[in-house]
Amino acid sequence: MALEVKLQLKQTQKLVMTTELRQAIELLTLSRLELQQIIKEKLLENPVLEETTEPVSEEEALPISEEEIFLPADKVHKDDPTSDKPLNEVDWEYFLQSYHENYGTNLSCDFSEDSPNLENIIASKETLSEHLHKQLALVVSDDEESKIGSLIIGNLDENGFLSMTLDEMAQRYTLDRDKLQHVHSLFRNFDPDGIAAENIQQCLIIQLENREDYNPLAMEILTNHMEDLKSLNLKKLADICGATEEDIRTALYVIKSLDPRPARNFGGEETRYIQPDVFVVKVDNEYVVHLNDDGFNNLKISQSYKEMIHKLNSHNKEAKDYLEQKMRSAVWLLKTIQQRQRTIYKVAKSIVRKQRDFFEQGISYLKPMVLREVAEDISLHECTVSRVTNNKYMHTPHGIFELKFFFTSGITAGDGDSVSSKSIKNMIKDIIQNEDKSKPLSDEKIAQILASQKLYIARRTIAKYREELNFLPSSKRKKII
Repeated sequence: MALEVKLQLKQTQKLVMTTELRQAIELLTLSRLELQQIIKEKLLENPVLEETTEPVSEEEALPISEEEIFLPADKVHKDDPTSDKPLNEVDWEYFLQSYHENYGTNLSCDFSEDSPNLENIIASKETLSEHLHKQLALVVSDDEESKIGSLIIGNLDENGFLSMTLDEMAQRYTLDRDKLQHVHSLFRNFDPDGIAAENIQQCLIIQLENREDYNPLAMEILTNHMEDLKSLNLKKLADICGATEEDIRTALYVIKSLDPRPARNFGGEETRYIQPDVFVVKVDNEYVVHLNDDGFNNLKISQSYKEMIHKLNSHNKEAKDYLEQKMRSAVWLLKTIQQRQRTIYKVAKSIVRKQRDFFEQGISYLKPMVLREVAEDISLHECTVSRVTNNKYMHTPHGIFELKFFFTSGITAGDGDSVSSKSIKNMIKDIIQNEDKSKPLSDEKIAQILASQKLYIARRTIAKYREELNFLPSSKRKKII
């Protein structure tokens, strides 16, 4: 068959990613503090947007009709699919839903059964365990190596060192010593450098091996003269190594630049300032959701600039076009903020309905819940719910919690009921805090205690949860006390 080139017309429909739609999606993901900063910037750059001293209703904020706001049809930008209709008629939820369906491949929202729950990964700070498991998955060759690697990760202390020797680990977990040694050697190339070392000497040697500015003298000092290094006696080190004091000084400078605590960057959280987006209060035996509109409900369209637009004639086309553009921008911002608040309110109400036991009795009664449940309850896309739960906070009778806190995987108890992972963590926290300080409980013992309550959880899962709760292994807890 001969090849030929021909033109073919094809009519399709697709959602165009406009600046306004991008802004709507971005505002949905922002925290209250971030949105307040955006509003301050918009107030400075847009004269049509006005801030009042008293709260105003939605009707007062936008008291103008379509013909007073929008440009004539021949002036509308052809790439803007919403510019030829008033914002009041834009179906925002359909708009966002269409966006997710058309651009879903770029959202990393894979909700297959084998995928981790999205609520466990959205915008969360990566833990050391997660960081190392990602690298481990790329280098192990079978399930046994993966299991050994997970054991190594589960037995790291707060500084990133193994909490026991390889011999002790092989004996405790009944592992092949050579296989354990092989998997442990893989960590020499992991980030951060020096992670999973058995001691500080090994940690520093690994870091030095991976440096581009490798210094042989520094390696000799670390390998053979650690005790002499502690005294920092330049002359003695120079004599022992057969080097000049200047060479020793350079080598010590390289050693000093190494990190003796490779896990330090995964240890703490930066200071975060939180303002609740919603308040939940109990009224007549019912839990009522109140939106925190403070800072968002005192914005409106300037009446004086609205009148100015109508007074400008064709001789002032440039000024008129400028003000009309600013008017459209201000209206879109106000509508976007209003829709953002409505969406947060709907998600919060759904959470309260589904987690009533938590509001009544506390964290131990938190139920397993996934994004899909709330999304179906309020007819929104899961990705929209994901965005809403990120960096949004709820003030409850039991404290302030991020909305995504209420979404957690579950563990089936012996009686068939599902218990949330957060409830399990809370139990582990209580067990450790109330243990005999002279005889801290091992992860295996904690697993046995939970098993007595018909909660059958693997020891390494206990170790993972303990690490996430920032509790050290039992051997380290005993040393601290």
